[in-house]
Amino acid sequence: MRRRLLALLGTASLVVIAVIFGFLQGLFGSGSPPQWREQKQNAQSIPQGGTITLQAEGISTSSLDMAVLATNESGSWRDDNVSALLWVQDAVYGFDNFGTATYKDNVLYAPSKGDDKVYAVDASNGSVIWSHQVRQCDGSPYIDGDVIYVGECSGPNGERTPSPKAMALNRTTGEEAWHYVEPGGYEWVGSPVVNGEFVYYTTYGGGVYAMNKTNGKPVWHEEIGIIVGSVAYDSGVVFISAWDPPSQYALNATTGAVLWHHVYGKSWDTSPVIYDGMVIQAIRNVDVNVWTAYVLNETTGEIMRSFPGKGSTATPLVHEGKVFIPSNDWKMWAYNLTSGEELWHTANLHNGTFQNYEYCSPATSGGAIFYQSLNGTFYVISEMDGSILWSYPLGGLGFGSISIGDGCVFVANDAGLYAFRIGPGSGDWPMFCQNNFHRSSLEEGVEYVRWPLTQPQHFGKVANTWVSAKFTWSNKTIASAAIAWRIYFFDGQGKANATDVKVFYVEASVSTQNDVLVNPDYISRISH
Repeated sequence: MRRRLLALLGTASLVVIAVIFGFLQGLFGSGSPPQWREQKQNAQSIPQGGTITLQAEGISTSSLDMAVLATNESGSWRDDNVSALLWVQDAVYGFDNFGTATYKDNVLYAPSKGDDKVYAVDASNGSVIWSHQVRQCDGSPYIDGDVIYVGECSGPNGERTPSPKAMALNRTTGEEAWHYVEPGGYEWVGSPVVNGEFVYYTTYGGGVYAMNKTNGKPVWHEEIGIIVGSVAYDSGVVFISAWDPPSQYALNATTGAVLWHHVYGKSWDTSPVIYDGMVIQAIRNVDVNVWTAYVLNETTGEIMRSFPGKGSTATPLVHEGKVFIPSNDWKMWAYNLTSGEELWHTANLHNGTFQNYEYCSPATSGGAIFYQSLNGTFYVISEMDGSILWSYPLGGLGFGSISIGDGCVFVANDAGLYAFRIGPGSGDWPMFCQNNFHRSSLEEGVEYVRWPLTQPQHFGKVANTWVSAKFTWSNKTIASAAIAWRIYFFDGQGKANATDVKVFYVEASVSTQNDVLVNPDYISRISH
């Protein structure tokens, strides 16, 4: 009932809101609703894509529960009332559920190590479309036309999978098109990558395979040892970093011939990222047991830059000349790729209750970085300064990385597959880190990010104390517009009170701002 009432609050006029408040009081008992004061905003106008702080203080004589921001962006009130969480599908589960769900045409393809399956899930509501047995799948399904490519791996504690298969499945039905068993019985790790008529797989002991994507027959095989990661493809070259023996490689994508080979250390679960002639790779130095993020020349493999002590089993994020490195000190670090200058680092993103590692790879869109820590917390981080915009505790440990599609962010967790509604957006996320190049960003996937979006501020039922509610708002799709806003304060019984309606502007001229401010008819329109 509370959810329905909050939805009503978000669309009603100010007059109707007063009636609803009276109904709430009659429903939940006597007593005053929360009170508010000191409503303010830190700017009168902002540029498109800029941010503004909106805040007020609230108090309750019984128990102040939460504050919610509501905005009028397109003529009707939008109430950010419960959570950005859209749905959870707990059929996708299991300890060490490492594979990232991939997205296309409103369907997610998600590995589930808990029951040895890959699921096709309706991205709008989380319902299961089909499932197919794929044992202990550790990599993200690769989407190519009407086919998805997957591989069977080992269990979370190294349990062997008998006769593991590399597989091609029909994307609509889940039926198997072909499979191939590695002759040495090695498991298939990482995410497959398709380019042209080839699909590239990595193995835990058998090196790299290039197969005919139509029938699964091997075209070439480069036996370089144990690999725990995915290849990246760019301009006829396949890049990979191996665990044992520790090595970094560039291979001819057509023949498998080694183009360059260096030994900087070993990589576990982290894959190369290609950006502007560079290979960015997190590598563990075996002599001193320290992770370092290296920037290598894509043509020669020579070191161009390094970030000592920064890195982990998570693949770094590269976007617009910056690299964002999840590190085993529980922070994420941002650097300028050209100068090496540190731009910012986050507060701790892990509480140390499980392991001192960061496994999940971040993604970015709309000015925010999306990330899951190993303790199972989903973070939304400002790409500009590294501040935590909001976070959400998930139900299990966090091994799965982030994917994006049509205004939603998806994250796999040991307890389930989660979907968060972030914006309208458009676009697909066909595989781990988006595409062949492993660029972990998708500008069209989320057109805007509004912070805290649909994430309320909870106070833990504080009584008789003034508490500040502060929200940061940003929207990349609105220009030359006036935005009306207010904050709702709720107590523990569901009684609510709303602040006044205030207005700010996005890319509006000074004269227009003044005209609007003195026009009571306009204020009346945007308040209803």
